[in-house]
Amino acid sequence: MTGGDGFIGQHLVEHLLGRGYEVTATMLGEAPSGGILSPTARAAAEWMRLDVRDADAIASVVNTARPRRIFHLAGFSSGAEAGRRPRAALAVNGAGTLSLVEAVARASADVRTLVVAGSADAYGRGAAGPVGERAPLRPLSVYGATKAAQDVLARGVGAALGVPVVVARLFPLLGPGQRPAFALPSFCRRALAIRRGTAEPRLAVGNLDVARDFTDVRDGVRALAGIADLDGTPHMAYNVCSGVATRIRRLLEWVLERAEVEPEIVRDPALVRRGEPETVVGDPARLRAATGWRPERDLRACAHATMDWVAASGAAC
Repeated sequence: MTGGDGFIGQHLVEHLLGRGYEVTATMLGEAPSGGILSPTARAAAEWMRLDVRDADAIASVVNTARPRRIFHLAGFSSGAEAGRRPRAALAVNGAGTLSLVEAVARASADVRTLVVAGSADAYGRGAAGPVGERAPLRPLSVYGATKAAQDVLARGVGAALGVPVVVARLFPLLGPGQRPAFALPSFCRRALAIRRGTAEPRLAVGNLDVARDFTDVRDGVRALAGIADLDGTPHMAYNVCSGVATRIRRLLEWVLERAEVEPEIVRDPALVRRGEPETVVGDPARLRAATGWRPERDLRACAHATMDWVAASGAAC
């Protein structure tokens, strides 16, 4: 697994270890970063350093670990960060994925499935209704463009080189361990600061009426594991989503409910993203038909769990 110390990666490490798998996970730094991983899980997984911009290092990791299944999670995950560093984002999300596919093609390891964590941002505005996998990739952002490039490269080059690549097009995942750059943990940090009296009871927000197809990250990693078990269906894409859109406003309401604060909510034009679609919802029919997967966790409970994690981790201090 690449990106094992990231938000999704840490939850996937926990899930796979719980299913009895041996897990080798890569990280960019010297040690797995802080997050939701228990000390037991950290010790149970084997960790290797990897920068996916280094093609030789990728080949070395693949040949050393000799995995049967690979989850490729390493990459830029923040749209804002990708917008500030577009060339770096493309080098990681696009070229890094290409190097991994090529390394698997050359390796002596018997890789049965390479699951690439794609993004619904590759669709752009999507469609009037739920977006299915046959919808064209028409990204509207730097991040979406790099994920569309990753998607096309992974499946196209995988097909050309005989590598069993499958792309999981992830719609937004939420839950404990997510970085504060994202909406839900940001709301949690600021609500806790208000509750503790270290901030004024006032929240500046962007467009709260934007609606997205959110899923609890713990349901998301179950979907990834299910996709990895789909032997014999390479070069496909699967939406990982609920099929239901939830407004950002609801996330904020759940956070304030858990924090037991009632701040003044002020719309800040500087926080409104220009050109973003009002509603994006996915069609999970293909994934459900192939694996039987459905989300099991309630989003309100997910928001509360994220608040509890932020409070316990000291991320709001």
